[in-house]
Amino acid sequence: MSDVFEEVEENLRSERWKELFRKWWPIGAAVAGAAVLVVGGIWFLDARKGWTAAEASQAYQRGMDALQTQNEAAAEAAFVEVEAAGNPSYQALALMQRAGLRVERGETTEAVALFDQAAEASDEPLIADVARLKAAWLLMNSGSLEDVTARLSPLTEEGRPFRFQAQEALALARLQHGQTDAARQQFQALTLELDLPDSMRQRAQVAMSMIDSGTASSLSGIVEAAGRAQAQAQAEAAAARRPGAESPGAEAPAAGAATDQ
Repeated sequence: MSDVFEEVEENLRSERWKELFRKWWPIGAAVAGAAVLVVGGIWFLDARKGWTAAEASQAYQRGMDALQTQNEAAAEAAFVEVEAAGNPSYQALALMQRAGLRVERGETTEAVALFDQAAEASDEPLIADVARLKAAWLLMNSGSLEDVTARLSPLTEEGRPFRFQAQEALALARLQHGQTDAARQQFQALTLELDLPDSMRQRAQVAMSMIDSGTASSLSGIVEAAGRAQAQAQAEAAAARRPGAESPGAEAPAAGAATDQ
């Protein structure tokens, strides 16, 4: 008799499992399918990043090569192709190169707009902040002090990669707009920075000497001082290495004013 009960119980368990399977297997299959899609999606995104970086790098190099031969049309086309590749860092670098072409043509408004786009395109501080700095430099002569100050002040905060350059530019902007005392205080504070490069310290000391001697009241002297600072910054930026596949954010392109670290 016990064998009969056991057999009936076994049959009932089997039926219950079959019923549970029929009820839940579509959900289980959907979950498994979703897991496969998620894993596949992650793999695809990782692979896509590699593809876009490679495509962007090749197009960026073509643009730089075209610049070497002074073929601006080919360079512009290559940099536009970089932007279409979808790699944020290379997109920002390409936008800055296009802005540099506008600078050479005297198209300041368009150049500033492209630098602003470059700053928004990348979350790499080395790229985004140098784009913001270049836009501020371009506006030194044509923009208002309020606009230039609003652009530069965030860049002077502790931990920002180009805070010394931003402090120097802010001091020159104040000097240019007649705020001599504020400019001197800014230069003085700059010289007290322990990590300040010697070349920038010397420029700050020269600027303070101009202020103390009264020659900084001359607009030509101010422009000359700003020009020397910008030219030095550009020369130092040229030493920055090009972006590599693993770290495209390392470059500070030489189009416009740049670094002094």
